[in-house]
Amino acid sequence: MTIALLLATAEEHRLPPLTRVLPNVLLPVVERPVMVTTVELLARAGIKRILIALHEQSALITAAFGSGRRWGVEIEYITLPEAWADGGALRWAGPLVHETCLVLPGAAIIDLPIEAALSQHQRHRALITAISHTPRDQQTGLRAHITPDGLISTIVPAAHSLDAPELTGAYIVEPALIAQIPLRSRCNIATDLLPRLLEQGQLVGNFTFDGYWNPLGTLADYHAAQQVFLYSAYRAADAAITDGPSETVRYPSISGRQIAPGIWVGRNASIHPSARIAPPLYISDNCWIGRDSELGPGAVIGAGCMIDDEATVTMSTIWPDTYVGQLVNVNRRIVYPGMIIDPDTGEQTAVVDPFLIGRVSAVTASVSRIASVINRLGAFFLLIILSPLLLLSGLLAAIGNGGRPLIGVPCAGERVVLANGQTTLRSFTLWRWRTRRPDGRYLWFGEWLERYEFHRLPELLNVIRGELQLVGVKPLTLPEAELLSEEWQQRRHDAPPGITGLWYVQANSEIDAVIVADVYYSAIRTWREDLNILLRTPIVWLRRTKMSSASAQTMITADIAPPTGQ
Repeated sequence: MTIALLLATAEEHRLPPLTRVLPNVLLPVVERPVMVTTVELLARAGIKRILIALHEQSALITAAFGSGRRWGVEIEYITLPEAWADGGALRWAGPLVHETCLVLPGAAIIDLPIEAALSQHQRHRALITAISHTPRDQQTGLRAHITPDGLISTIVPAAHSLDAPELTGAYIVEPALIAQIPLRSRCNIATDLLPRLLEQGQLVGNFTFDGYWNPLGTLADYHAAQQVFLYSAYRAADAAITDGPSETVRYPSISGRQIAPGIWVGRNASIHPSARIAPPLYISDNCWIGRDSELGPGAVIGAGCMIDDEATVTMSTIWPDTYVGQLVNVNRRIVYPGMIIDPDTGEQTAVVDPFLIGRVSAVTASVSRIASVINRLGAFFLLIILSPLLLLSGLLAAIGNGGRPLIGVPCAGERVVLANGQTTLRSFTLWRWRTRRPDGRYLWFGEWLERYEFHRLPELLNVIRGELQLVGVKPLTLPEAELLSEEWQQRRHDAPPGITGLWYVQANSEIDAVIVADVYYSAIRTWREDLNILLRTPIVWLRRTKMSSASAQTMITADIAPPTGQ
């Protein structure tokens, strides 16, 4: 029986600015927290009980992993009052460890053959076995000299012995050893505990593996991990792929739907039809990809990102909620809101202009404010021009309805992302002149108002209130919106509703045609396209009003019947 102790104390902040907002164990590797790879590896090996040692930023970690039920494991959390390193964390967890314990750093990727490591540990009959990796051409870390029978004889700095296996920070420990670690004191297993055990003549076992190992100690390591996971998943689907890094992982799990070989897309992602995408590529949830943009190969686009028109992203990682502006070219970089990082040199370049590299929430808020002001000014201008007609139609509706000229219809607005990552539709009340009785028959002048669509004039008030735009998708009632269950239909909700739109100037009155037009509009919309639709609307309106009464009734796409009882 074996349990695992994952070290997630977040004591080291080796990857700024990434670790300023997230603990190192939650850094996303292809948009999945790095420690998830270790939890999944343990679950595959049948280790179901996992202890997680916490210290800093513990709330974020417990919220991300919970009880472990989603991976079929049982997670228990141990909170350290101070930073005591890996040995101190193991000693603090001692009362819960009654069997062989696999100690793993949560902020590293270790594709360890667990069964083989445990088997060798049992053969050595040592109280501790260090997990080492075959030598790499790096002069960092600690190396272990190994005896012919597979035990560790000495531990030296890497610069002194480049051909010796490198310690990974992972260990297999027996409960009897834990009592030899001082309580409530800082203890590093590699530099404090192991040398002392060797001096005392105790056996220290070793297990060397050559699978993928990445300590994520530098930004270059982090960038390499993204590429290894992405290309490993790509090769898993097509063994003939030879591009990308030579290293690979055995279980490159990637969230999202694979829309083509080597291309994964998350939920609610909007990709312009003219965008050029090349595998391997990962686009996370709630992303927006603009027209004529180029993505991939080797690109990882984080959740909530916006890649604007004609931007290019290759062999790079775009941090969540990052805006990449028009015509910006990103190659072999880590892009963080307001910053471009060269992972090879560690050089970090601040970008002052948020419309080049910025935070999506700030950029979209700025753009939304500008668009809202323009729409409200436009609606106010139209109200002034159409005020005689508005007053006349309102007077007729009031006379026909006994002084109650307006009717409000609950409608669905655009899709918004909540703080918990879930999406919902914003609702609002659409105002129109009342034209029918509760039984559906026309009121006095009601048919005339609908014939010329004058009953829609109060919708300008919705624009001034910020609930509608002049150009957008068709406003649907809440029951109509609930019927749109397919994913491609939901994409229309990425654009705000409008008084006019592609649905008005091109589509007929059939709901299927309207939805297709709305989905297409949400993918191609620009301010130029909106202006074109706005200028075409009066011509389309004139053509519709010249039709016969019967034809006009079938061609009106904007009509929303009032609820029964109005």
